[in-house]
Amino acid sequence: MNIIEYKTKTGKKRYKFSIYVGKDSSTGKSILIRKSSLKSLKEAREAYLKAELAIETGEYKPIHEKRLKLSELIEMWYKVYQPTVKESTFATTKRIVNEHVVKELGNIYLDKLSVIQCQKAVDKWFRDAPGTYKKYIFYTSDAIEYAIKLEIIDKNPMKNVVRPKVKNVHKEFTNFYSKEELQRFLQYAKSYNQKAYTFFRLLAYTGLRRGEALALKWSDIDFKENVVSVKRTLTKGLGNKVIVQTPKTSSSYRKVAIDRNTASVLKDWKQEQRKQQIVININQDQVVFNRGKESIPLSDGCIVNWNNIISKQAKLKRITIHGFRHTNASLLFEAGVSMKDVQTRLGHKSVKTTMDIYTHVSKQHQNKAVEKLDNYMNG
Repeated sequence: MNIIEYKTKTGKKRYKFSIYVGKDSSTGKSILIRKSSLKSLKEAREAYLKAELAIETGEYKPIHEKRLKLSELIEMWYKVYQPTVKESTFATTKRIVNEHVVKELGNIYLDKLSVIQCQKAVDKWFRDAPGTYKKYIFYTSDAIEYAIKLEIIDKNPMKNVVRPKVKNVHKEFTNFYSKEELQRFLQYAKSYNQKAYTFFRLLAYTGLRRGEALALKWSDIDFKENVVSVKRTLTKGLGNKVIVQTPKTSSSYRKVAIDRNTASVLKDWKQEQRKQQIVININQDQVVFNRGKESIPLSDGCIVNWNNIISKQAKLKRITIHGFRHTNASLLFEAGVSMKDVQTRLGHKSVKTTMDIYTHVSKQHQNKAVEKLDNYMNG
């Protein structure tokens, strides 16, 4: 037996071995069974004999012949998918797939995965998450297609499922503030906390995404021209780690003009930040919205907490943080700004996204148009 004794970095005694199985007929490379980190010679011998027996009986199969469970395939698929997307996208995808796909179908062997099993999973996903269940189908199907490329299986049962349709129930869109509601919210935010007031004012008057605002540095603000440059965004990566990365899309790189009052609010906050940090000059790499007296960005939890408290104090409905972006779009439309200009300002890749928001928020504008017509006809 070719069992080797070795020591770990911490000085612990361990055993390992490798057994030659043969040549891979497609690549010509040697196939080896490797085992390491075995704690005793006895354990190593048992593992060695077990591997030899598996080879002799034909039980051992190389990876291209091995029966794989869907969960094992997904781990292989992750390795080819990860380099193609941003870390935040991969982290979100991995969480979704592990929580839904692996949970429902992970223990099923690929050669036994049927359309009926896939359909049962799809029906459950639809019941649990009708708005996002199609993503689960897409990722599962993509992983199975990878198995087909590897010639592990021949068919993709997920392609034959029937996708349930969401009933077209009209739900009024309310995730934005009117002009009067925003003014009331900001009034209470101002008396609550200067940093919170500055943050929500910037969101509502520029339409920045929360991650874009949280990643903002003083060097990104040109007070001479009153322009904010969007160059990066704050998001979450693997292990829920906070990371700074490039903006969402190429369209998200943009320069956003700010009004004089918002510029003045930002200048006031910069002065206050300087006092709090007890420094003469704030470094231009300093984030605008820092945590406490530190030079790191605010957390998501902090701004969500601010939003909850301020909306409650102001006795207003609570909109999401993203709702302030919708509010900005709504006010721009109400002020007569063109669809294309709103698209550019918000950094939407497609005008369709801008139009969808417009459709949501334009109801009250339509009502005003009807009132104007009625007043004119009866005037």
